[in-house]
Amino acid sequence: MTSEQNLRRNIPLLYAIQALRYFMVALPTLVLFYRSVGLSMQDIMVLQASFSVAMLALEIPSGYFSDRLGRRRTIIIGVIGGSLGFGIYCFASGFWMIFAAEIVLGFGASFISGTDSAMTFDTLAALGETKRSIHAEGRQISFGNFSEAIAGVLGGLLAGISLMFQIYVQFAVISLAIPLAFLLTEPPRRALVKGHTSFHDILMITRFALIVNVRLRSLIVFSGIVGASTLTMVWFIQPYMLAVGVPIAVFGAAWTTLNFTVGWFSMNAHRFETALGARNMIIILAVTSMVGYLILGIGMTIWFIPALLIFYFVRGINNPIFNTYINREVPDDRRATVLSVRQMIVRIIFSIVGPLVGWVSDSFSLGTALLISGGIFGVLGVSAAVPLLWGRGVVDVREIQQ
Repeated sequence: MTSEQNLRRNIPLLYAIQALRYFMVALPTLVLFYRSVGLSMQDIMVLQASFSVAMLALEIPSGYFSDRLGRRRTIIIGVIGGSLGFGIYCFASGFWMIFAAEIVLGFGASFISGTDSAMTFDTLAALGETKRSIHAEGRQISFGNFSEAIAGVLGGLLAGISLMFQIYVQFAVISLAIPLAFLLTEPPRRALVKGHTSFHDILMITRFALIVNVRLRSLIVFSGIVGASTLTMVWFIQPYMLAVGVPIAVFGAAWTTLNFTVGWFSMNAHRFETALGARNMIIILAVTSMVGYLILGIGMTIWFIPALLIFYFVRGINNPIFNTYINREVPDDRRATVLSVRQMIVRIIFSIVGPLVGWVSDSFSLGTALLISGGIFGVLGVSAAVPLLWGRGVVDVREIQQ
């Protein structure tokens, strides 16, 4: 197989790895599993925050590892970590075992986070095809979403057998990604040359992303806030459906519908970006999640279930477009590290907001928690959009679109 053929094989392999990682048969009823072992909503948000903190601990170092030692090695470590995490879940029966599993899963996810996007862009750059990067990024994300949608149907059926049986199947599926990761080909690129110490280099790249390059900082912070807004909502969907009387038997079908929707939006993100332009996309993303939270918080009824699609539109559009904007702004020898900085922002915000609104849900009501979430993300999103749109030359949206 020629070098070009090996490189072209990367794209479908990355799609397949994404599909296996997101074939989450346990996710549609995972909150129910947590409840079955005696966890409160605050406990659940703390567990997910612990996953985020674990990702934070290695998010930027893993991106640096990817830039220094290669995309392929980093993804291999990530999929092995995911398999080990669900292996621990197979023995979980209480908070602390699940906590340990989430820590391992967070470590594994941090090695893939950013590296898969960087590898896609690097592969396309080596092939001279970066113009289709938004399309390729959107397809990669949509493969994960479509896979999660199909898994939702199977997950609903498996839940009828046993909530724990879902976890066993989950472990088997994610383990299939390991051999595929070994088949990846490292794309040619300029390797990151080590400067002083690794820690110093990481600090310098982080400083470049969040301080030196003002445009890049604006893109990272804005897309991070938008990502955190949809991540928070993911953990409210199942409690919301329970609260408004959706039968548990249709949870899988609902999850499938939502994930097919986000997959379609991801696959067509490049069309939305072309039709609406960068400026309008920024305005829409700044306010859409806030509107969704407010609608659901006020309308605690089954008739407002379609409003959940608002968040899946935002999820589908945000990552393909803004990962590409960020990739275009960053040299290839630090691309994965910078994308990890973006994920760090997402996880920091969620680690703060998630447990807070989880406590509000337990102490007051789910509706109140949703309204507070809408207020928080509305203020943050609009504030972060201002420098992108009306700052003194911070971002020229016409230039972004080129």
